[in-house]
Amino acid sequence: MARTILITGASTGFGLLSARLAHGRGWQVVATARRPSSVPSPEDPDEGRWLVLKLDVTDAASVQVGVDAALVRFGSLDAVVNNAGIGLLGAAEEVSQDDLRRQLDTNFFGAVAVTRAALPHMRARRRGQLVFVSSEWGRSGVPGFSSYCASKHALEGWAECLHHEVLPFGIGVTVIEPGAFDTGFGQRSLSLGAGVTDPRSPYAPLYQTLREGFSAEVKPTGEPVAEAIVRAAEGLEPRLRVPVGLDAEEWSGRRFRGDEEDFIRELARRHHWRAQD
Repeated sequence: MARTILITGASTGFGLLSARLAHGRGWQVVATARRPSSVPSPEDPDEGRWLVLKLDVTDAASVQVGVDAALVRFGSLDAVVNNAGIGLLGAAEEVSQDDLRRQLDTNFFGAVAVTRAALPHMRARRRGQLVFVSSEWGRSGVPGFSSYCASKHALEGWAECLHHEVLPFGIGVTVIEPGAFDTGFGQRSLSLGAGVTDPRSPYAPLYQTLREGFSAEVKPTGEPVAEAIVRAAEGLEPRLRVPVGLDAEEWSGRRFRGDEEDFIRELARRHHWRAQD
């Protein structure tokens, strides 16, 4: 029987690439987005395994309706990919409270809501895979992106705790940390704080430096990230955190200890958090 995967933010970028890849590999795909009409049809003509649903991760009712509809259609959820996300450029001092809350509502609380809606079903079946799309900045601070980094820090901390909690129920957790890829995210999903376009801002030199750096970047397309997401959904990734891309691997390798995964496993053993060794 075909496995079922639900992906948030599936109209573009990593979400769409992952949905198409999973569909091509025989999965039943639930491709969700705030605007279902924006989700392209699958390249494979077998659309019986392709379901597009409206799901706004910032609306609890929409999340529950979407997850329930997926279960009604396919009967089970084998994997959930929390991919929906937005970015926000702005210094910590200048970003408004409303913009900061919107960032956290989408990138953190949205993933929490989707995961909580799916978990009772996965626990009852005693299997499932939960995949969280974070960032190479998910454990680091980057000037000008305090709001975005805060949302991804929160996501990764929550997911690491969840990893320990759900393992006894046969549920796996993986955090994907992509580097810089050309998915159109900067043009489509990156908002600018009020001070970014104000030449009087004390952070104007920082914003100029960031703009120049972004314009000079030559980024690869996002297929490697989709491959990592689907691999995690298939239960083939033993690591909790998976950096993807040369820049992400370098960032992670230099910023963090190489034996972090061993530390996580030893911590779990020490406190008897693991269902098995």
